Amino acid sequence: MNAFEPIRPEQDPAGKLAEMVVTTAFEDIPTAVVELAKRAILDTLAVTIAGSNWEVSPQIVRQVVEWGGAPQSPILVHGQRVPAPLAAFANGVMARGIDMGDVHETGGHVTEWNVPAMLAALGIAGKPVTGREFLVAYITGGELSVRVNTAMNGTAHASFGVPGEYMGPLCATASVSRLLGLSVEETWNALGIAYSNHGMSEMQKYAEGTQMARVQHSFAGETAIKAALLSRKGVTGPKGIFLGVPGGSFRHIGWSDVRPEVLTEDLGKRWIYAEGLSMKPYSACKFTHSFIAGAIEVMRLNRLDYRDIASVLCIGSEGARMTVEPREAKWNPKTVGEALYSTPYTVATAIIGGDVFLGDFTIEEVNRPDKRALMQKIAVEFDPGIKEQFEGFTVEITLQDGQVFRQRTPYVLGHTRNPMSWDDLRRKLSKCAAYAAVPLTEAKLNRLVELCTDLDQVGDVSELLNALTPSNPDLHPAS
Repeated sequence: MNAFEPIRPEQDPAGKLAEMVVTTAFEDIPTAVVELAKRAILDTLAVTIAGSNWEVSPQIVRQVVEWGGAPQSPILVHGQRVPAPLAAFANGVMARGIDMGDVHETGGHVTEWNVPAMLAALGIAGKPVTGREFLVAYITGGELSVRVNTAMNGTAHASFGVPGEYMGPLCATASVSRLLGLSVEETWNALGIAYSNHGMSEMQKYAEGTQMARVQHSFAGETAIKAALLSRKGVTGPKGIFLGVPGGSFRHIGWSDVRPEVLTEDLGKRWIYAEGLSMKPYSACKFTHSFIAGAIEVMRLNRLDYRDIASVLCIGSEGARMTVEPREAKWNPKTVGEALYSTPYTVATAIIGGDVFLGDFTIEEVNRPDKRALMQKIAVEFDPGIKEQFEGFTVEITLQDGQVFRQRTPYVLGHTRNPMSWDDLRRKLSKCAAYAAVPLTEAKLNRLVELCTDLDQVGDVSELLNALTPSNPDLHPAS
């Protein structure tokens, strides 16, 4: 157990984080952070559209509709109105479904945790929510989330299992609490309720290729809304979430590099959220992206034929181990989930097809003989000298005639140091829209871009819901 200074629960850093969420004004947030947030929101909404018909999303929508209840909030893309917690439950799996949402260099996944729940919460807000209010709720929740994962250096330990990935439920709960106007005390209680409900998570769901890597977002969104509503009704939650005696979570993390001071250092002045957020150009685990980009670039620049390849060497960070271990699952994936988190599969796909997107994740594609054969020629090594978890990986392709081609990718498109433009995001939205469970018109997609681009000027964010749902959902029952 880490020997952090004993503190009473009411002194826990969670209190200052709750205060930051509640008291931050739009004017306190730098313009650059707001602009990044607007792009990140559009990025996640594009991913949600594609995820609406992916793997288990339709089944979850059917279940939620069957549960029924007060028609408070629409299910995104599908359109049926259900109680807000259930809408958040359905929305969450869509945002995570295709594994193409943003990832922070030290803070893990961000926007796919809170935006689906926030959109569901609009139905119970009791008044119109402005774009500025929405942005502040989103950014403060994201900042809380990023600081939690950064403080425990969770991304660096990804191959062993991030304890708690509870920063995701905390992220959603913080944003929903701000959106619904909770006080500092109520927000702190809501965070404690979410923490109690979600406790700790681990990497087994990734290692086994299960669908819980995506479905956990359903539970997080539902919990966020329920936690906020229960707190507003007077239900209390634990306050010593991180360092409180006896059970603060950071006390039970055995890693030597846990830094609780990150939770509150320069809080409200420094926005760690904006330092290293990446939006994904490929539908796969972020740890594969630098490999994918390097492989595509080698093939493109040198006009190579994959059938001439003798071997491929990928050199990445220690964190990338989660995409090659266990070896049997990563070099011989049997499910779409295993393929999504496999460096051999995604690199072989990139080399053969020049992209990695949803069409590459079907059982037929996973079992393609040419991909299977190329995967066996791929080796992966880990360089402890690579300081950034996701960036700066190298791909080396050797041909049968002995020629060697090498490519290092400093920052993949989408990183804050190589950002996606609004045009890049429009293209991503267009690709994602082709996979929607219910077709959205070009006018709706264009309106979605307009709203996100000028979100700080929008008077009622429910306009986003109109752009994200069919005009007549009764014509499109979940199937």
